[in-house]
Amino acid sequence: MPAGYLPEHVVKAYQDERPSITRLVLEARWAHYRLTDALEHVPDSNTVFALRRLKLLHAGALVDVLALRTRDPDLYEAARDYGAALREIDGLALDEHPHNGLDHLRAQYARLHHHSHGDVRRAPHDAVESLPTKRPFLRPGPRLVRQMLDAYAWANLGLTPRFPAVDVTSEQRLHIITRGLLLNWATTTAPADNATAAAAINAGHALRTFDRRSTLSDLRARAYLLDAFRDLDDQDEEADDPHPHNCAGCCAGTGEVLTVLTWEHHGDGIYTAVHQEPILCYGTPTTHAPDCATCEGDGFTYTPGYRELCLGGRIPVSESATSSVVPQNA
Repeated sequence: MPAGYLPEHVVKAYQDERPSITRLVLEARWAHYRLTDALEHVPDSNTVFALRRLKLLHAGALVDVLALRTRDPDLYEAARDYGAALREIDGLALDEHPHNGLDHLRAQYARLHHHSHGDVRRAPHDAVESLPTKRPFLRPGPRLVRQMLDAYAWANLGLTPRFPAVDVTSEQRLHIITRGLLLNWATTTAPADNATAAAAINAGHALRTFDRRSTLSDLRARAYLLDAFRDLDDQDEEADDPHPHNCAGCCAGTGEVLTVLTWEHHGDGIYTAVHQEPILCYGTPTTHAPDCATCEGDGFTYTPGYRELCLGGRIPVSESATSSVVPQNA
């Protein structure tokens, strides 16, 4: 692939336009908000049909580009579904061609931006096929996209007197988290996409500000974003992407590692372990951030007679390779 091209540019519709992930998110969430607003206020309006088509087109393009970036099969199937729904709303017959929906989605995206759409599948410079990128969260990719779009819509609708029961603060926070995770995930197979990486980092800083926390480094802000979403993931009934039995994080496939959390102090620096419990396995060995806001990089917090393991500053080794960190010695 020539320098400067991103994974989605193997599709001519996206190569011609070269849309950024941030722009696709903006377009998709605005289209989704307008449709949701119309359905809640004037469901019989003549504009609903056009708004539904606009939502399918923009949300479908976002999901399609994310699928091309991450090679995630769930996103790929979702993109095909968006395309099939777009064909149906455009009054076109569906046939058995497996790429039918995607072809139509990409052609309509190209037409929207006034590009040639005769070749909507592959550009001459195909990228080397790669394995799917592991999700840094439990829930399926399409569900994350839907949550991001819904959170944005209801965070805005909840500001109106018509929807007093909407928890605007929670919806705003969920939107920051889900948008940041999508941006972060989109950079995993395109490290040259500095703009999207910067947007993911900014989302981490925005979340810290929203939570009224102190400012951290870019690395820690990004880790804070991931931790916040893992807290949401913990609410899922079970993981749909289990760790392998020989997981590098030493969880033996359970997704959790048994770790000592509390030690009793006997004086002269002597501590005895008194409490342990499972904590989330990152799938890799971890280090501790030197600028951790909780323990200031020590890795532990102290109360009279006890020492507690600090969990707030854990960073997967893969994310901290570019930073100078002190390994935690529990």
